[in-house]
Amino acid sequence: MATRGWEGITSGANSSGTSKYHNRRVTLDGLRFDSVREAGYWQVLQSRAAAGEITELRRQVAFPLLCPFEDRSVMVCTYIADFTYRDRDGFHVVDVKGMKTPMYRLKKRWLQLQDGIVVEEA
Repeated sequence: MATRGWEGITSGANSSGTSKYHNRRVTLDGLRFDSVREAGYWQVLQSRAAAGEITELRRQVAFPLLCPFEDRSVMVCTYIADFTYRDRDGFHVVDVKGMKTPMYRLKKRWLQLQDGIVVEEA
């Protein structure tokens, strides 16, 4: 059987049934969100888009993080932003964070150094 050896592996929840960072995944309008806070922010952005304040609203946008190697660049990993949109002030990359992990901080800084994109936190 292909699952042999995986019996003891659990999903992202600990033994009490909550997630590692105490967020609750939710589904809103058929879309899955990692937290209630993220889903609420999506609703705010959708309202702003409907009012014409913002355009090009997208969610879960991947940005490749590159490392120069010899005469080319190699993709090492990706930074996945919760939301991106454009308004009269320009292009915005937003991440809804409760817990700022060391990996998140590294990828956020890497994206800023690589592409000049400053991630806004909500």
